[in-house]
Amino acid sequence: METIVEKLEVMFSKSEAQLDYIENRLKLELINHTAENGCSSEENPVMMLDRLKAVKAKHKVLFSQMSEIAAAQNECMFSIKNKVNGVITLMQHFQQTGLEVTCRIESVPMLEELANNRVGEPLAK
Repeated sequence: METIVEKLEVMFSKSEAQLDYIENRLKLELINHTAENGCSSEENPVMMLDRLKAVKAKHKVLFSQMSEIAAAQNECMFSIKNKVNGVITLMQHFQQTGLEVTCRIESVPMLEELANNRVGEPLAK
């Protein structure tokens, strides 16, 4: 069994080396072809592919950062909603027990709207 695995590893390393050779050969041919035809470096397919790889790498990083930010935003909104619901519950309890609750009238509907709002939705004005 180990010899089969070793043979496979050798085959994969050989094929990887062959693919690297083919890639380098194609790059060289593309560079020579664009130089012969007088193309600028911006029209060079190899340069375009390199820039595309860089853009893809940046995109991947930005996507992972965006995912982290979205998760943190959801966590914060969940925490805020829980706190707002707690405040609303306390205000209702105080009103039911006859204690005077002093707060601006405009803030209560806004708190209720915030508590019922989904993450990412704008608050109605």
